[in-house]
Amino acid sequence: MGLSSLSILLLALVASPALGAIPEHLIQSLPGWKGALPSKQYSGYIKLDQTSGKNLHYWLVESENDPMNDPIVLWLNGGPGCSSLDGYLNEQGPLHFNRTSADNLTLPDLIYNPYTWAKIANVMFLESPAGVGFSYSDNPKDYIIDDNQTALDNYHFLVNFFNSYPEFKNHEFFVAGESYAGIYVPTLVNTIRLMNEKVPANQVINLKGFMVGNGCVGNLVGGCGHQTGIKIHIDFYHGHALFPDELYDEIMKTCGDFSKLDEACSDKINEMSMMIGKVNIYDIYSPCFSNLQSVSRASNPIKDHLVSYLEDPSRYYGPDGCIDDHVESKYLDNEAVRKAIHVKSKAEIGGWRICDQQKLHYMANTGSLLPIYPTLIKTYRTMIFNGDVDGCVPFIGNEQWTSGLGFGVKEGWRPWMVDDQVAGYVTKYDTNDFQFVTVKGSGHMVPQYRPKQALAMFQRFLSNQPL
Repeated sequence: MGLSSLSILLLALVASPALGAIPEHLIQSLPGWKGALPSKQYSGYIKLDQTSGKNLHYWLVESENDPMNDPIVLWLNGGPGCSSLDGYLNEQGPLHFNRTSADNLTLPDLIYNPYTWAKIANVMFLESPAGVGFSYSDNPKDYIIDDNQTALDNYHFLVNFFNSYPEFKNHEFFVAGESYAGIYVPTLVNTIRLMNEKVPANQVINLKGFMVGNGCVGNLVGGCGHQTGIKIHIDFYHGHALFPDELYDEIMKTCGDFSKLDEACSDKINEMSMMIGKVNIYDIYSPCFSNLQSVSRASNPIKDHLVSYLEDPSRYYGPDGCIDDHVESKYLDNEAVRKAIHVKSKAEIGGWRICDQQKLHYMANTGSLLPIYPTLIKTYRTMIFNGDVDGCVPFIGNEQWTSGLGFGVKEGWRPWMVDDQVAGYVTKYDTNDFQFVTVKGSGHMVPQYRPKQALAMFQRFLSNQPL
């Protein structure tokens, strides 16, 4: 991905002077939480530049350990169009909801997450691109966006963030994310790599590594690929006993190598989807909850997901048929909450959605990241990880492409342990300790489904210790 000299000039013009932490972004208190926060937290907008109307919302959680020395980690959820506050509120953030305390009249209580990644790192959750969550633009045309522009916008955000928080500029910096952030993370990492070679020394970002969980690798390859993804999903569902051998054989006979998804092949895939029924695509062994704000109870998440492959791969979206964001939306649409975290009111920018597929017009235009991965792996510490019961981006595809890069194997497939129990399996390659990791029994959102194992994996990655 090339970067124009105009982009470099623009960054030089808009970079703000070192100011220290933005004091007006400090969160003093949060509705639903009593007492002091576990560590300092900042939330607010950073404007990308003086000519753009884009304002990206971030939520920074300082480390509970040693914030002035611990690494800083950027977390991105995927979608495209899904909010990284899902990561804060349901995955590795320090505060989660006590869902039993929520009713139609009161806000839910917040409870402490003992497996928050903020125990060992400064963690920043970024709602990107503009149009996602609380992030917005003054120009509606900015909601028409693609992978390349998203990477540039996220880079511009980081430059301005580190100029606003110079105390973090020299910290070790890592980027992490899941799902469609399998596109966001490497494209941002590659942008940082290219820009670090061109910008002045005081604008260099101290990037050390990146992690991608249950991630896409392009819309032509891997588990999110138009043709490759169909085959990977079918093999995963069949291997987990969700439909019988007889239908599997019929699909293979009808669809061949899946290079031509004709009507007969599509009919067989739809037959498979209906036979599987309403299974939680994000964790095939967990209950499926309906998002009453966006889908009906008749929704078939697996069928909805595969339709995105069959119809238009450039408009790929993850399914939301088993996501219940009622509590999150209620909390984040409360004006007292919005005031506490310094974001625009509902009247100004509308309601918060966990995944916005209406305002945002996103074009998934990354065919394959495989050509740039060898360079990224040689340059930065890299981990690709997967929950092994995720039916949205199955581990099969990520195991295939990571092994297919051609690196020598340093350590073959072996278990890794937490509390003397198998937490999953790891393959380590001979180039910069590149790793492919599975998390046993976890669905799509690993820090949500296996929080203890996710924290252990994260800690060992940051400290460059073996799993």
